[in-house]
Amino acid sequence: MTEPREPYQDETPAEIAELPREDAAVRDGIGEDDNPIPTWFNVSFCATIVFAAFYAAYYLLSDWSQAAQYQTQVARADALASQARASLPETNPYRADAAAIGEGQQVFATVCAVCHKADGSGLIGPSLVDPYWKYGHDDPTLFESVSAGRPGGMPAWQTQLGADKIWKALAYLETLPTSSEPGLGAPEGTASGS
Repeated sequence: MTEPREPYQDETPAEIAELPREDAAVRDGIGEDDNPIPTWFNVSFCATIVFAAFYAAYYLLSDWSQAAQYQTQVARADALASQARASLPETNPYRADAAAIGEGQQVFATVCAVCHKADGSGLIGPSLVDPYWKYGHDDPTLFESVSAGRPGGMPAWQTQLGADKIWKALAYLETLPTSSEPGLGAPEGTASGS
């Protein structure tokens, strides 16, 4: 058996000052002592409860909540989108403009021909020269298809090309020779006048 060692001179036993309780039971030689909770802790705890009550009421009853901010942002985006749609021309402003059609041919060759072929007869994307159009063939619909994209493979080109280049590419598209034969994508579309 080893004997307990003597503490070193600079070692002091750690003692916690506790207030003895008169009604404390002693179990295994250990008594239960008690100190009051510090005032700063009680004040902080009560302040947190009061703050939480006011914060919850403000959050739920004001427009500061996440749901209210989301609705505000959606309304703002819808207003901006409707303004942008209203400012778009209803017809192609570059129709029959030879210089714009030349620029549109370059855009079509570098961007559109990859999916629609150089002659517009369709490759991965549907034919653009047959009478079958899935979303319509009028100028606003064509512009929306190119600028915003369509489900099933048509990417949105508005950010890369801008409105002018899209309109010019559509002006060039009108100069391509049309075909009465159904091309790629015809079964999904409905026949419309070219």
